Amino acid sequence: MNNYLLTISLLIILSACKKKERYTFHFTSLDTPTQASIRGLSVINEYNVWISGSGGSVFRTNDGGKSWIDCSISKEKENDFRSLHAFDSLRAIVIGINNPAIIYLTINGGNSWTEMDSISTTGLFFNSLKFNNNTDGLAVSDPVDDQFFVIQTKDGGQNWIKCKLPKALKGESNFAASNTCIEYLAGGKVWIACGGPKSQVYKTNDNGLSWQAITSPITSKQAADGIYSICFRNEKQGMIVGGNYQYPNENDSIACYSFDGGESWNLAQKMPSGFRSCVQYFADKSDTIAVAMGKTGFDYSFDDGINWHKGGTNGYYTIRAIPGLLKGYAAGADGRVAYVSIDRY
Repeated sequence: MNNYLLTISLLIILSACKKKERYTFHFTSLDTPTQASIRGLSVINEYNVWISGSGGSVFRTNDGGKSWIDCSISKEKENDFRSLHAFDSLRAIVIGINNPAIIYLTINGGNSWTEMDSISTTGLFFNSLKFNNNTDGLAVSDPVDDQFFVIQTKDGGQNWIKCKLPKALKGESNFAASNTCIEYLAGGKVWIACGGPKSQVYKTNDNGLSWQAITSPITSKQAADGIYSICFRNEKQGMIVGGNYQYPNENDSIACYSFDGGESWNLAQKMPSGFRSCVQYFADKSDTIAVAMGKTGFDYSFDDGINWHKGGTNGYYTIRAIPGLLKGYAAGADGRVAYVSIDRY
C-alpha cells in the first residue's frame, strides 16, 4: 500500500513537472518607421513602449505598436542610443555610445530633450543604464584609466556623480548588446556583468559605495567572450547569460545561475542553445519564466536558470516583460519589434 501511494505521488510530481514545461511563445511582428539597430527597449505597460538605437533613433508608442511617435534627436544622427530608461509615457533618459557622452532627458514625450550632463574622457563608451525606482539610477561605461566608469543619480537623472569601482583587469569591458549589463534592485544592491579575460560580476550592497569582483565560469577565451546580460528575480536568485556574438551557435559555458545574491555562480546544467545577449524574467500572479534572447533565437527556463529549454528561432537583441504579465516586447536589427505572449497549456 505504501509503495502504491509512493508511486502515485511520483507520477503526480512528474506530471506536474512535465506540465510546467508546456509553454507556447507567440511573436507578433510590429511595423516601425525605422531601420535602426535597436538595443534600447523600455516597457511601461502593454501599450506604452520606448525604443532607441542607431542613428540617434528614439521612438515611442502609446497603442501597443500600432503607431509610433518619432522622438529622435536630430543632432545625434551619428550616435547610437544603446542606453534607455523610460519612467512613463512622457519622461525618459537616453545615453549614446559616443564620446563625449551627453545624457538627455525628456519630460514631454520626446518633443524636446534637455542635456543634463556631458562627460568626456579617453575610453568612454556607455553600455547600459538602469533605475530601480523613479529617482535612483546607474549608468556604466567601459573602463577609463583601468577602472570601470560608473555614474549615479539620486534625482531622476538631473544630476550625476561618479562611483568608485575596483581596478579593472586588462582588456575587461562590458557589452552594450541589450542595455542589460546592470541589475539594480531597491535597497541598494547592484550587479554589473563583464567580459574579456575573465567573466566577472561586480557587486555592491550599498548603492555603489563599495564593490567586490566575483569571477563566474562563463566562457572567457577571447575579447568578445563574457557575460552580456544579468537579471535578478530578488536579492538572492539571479542569472547571467552570454557567450560570443561572433560565434552565435556555440553554447559551451554561456549561462549561470546564483541562489546567494551573486556571491557564487554555477553553470547551468542545460545550456541555452546559443549565444544570448539578454535575459529577463516574465511573471504573472501564478507563474515565473526566464527568457534568454539572442540574434539566432531564444530559450526559456522555469527553474531560475538551472535548465534552459529551446524556445524557437525568433531572434532579437533585447527583450522586456510587461510588468505583471507573461507578455512583453522584443527588439533587434533593422527596426524589428515584436509583441511577445507566453501561453500555458
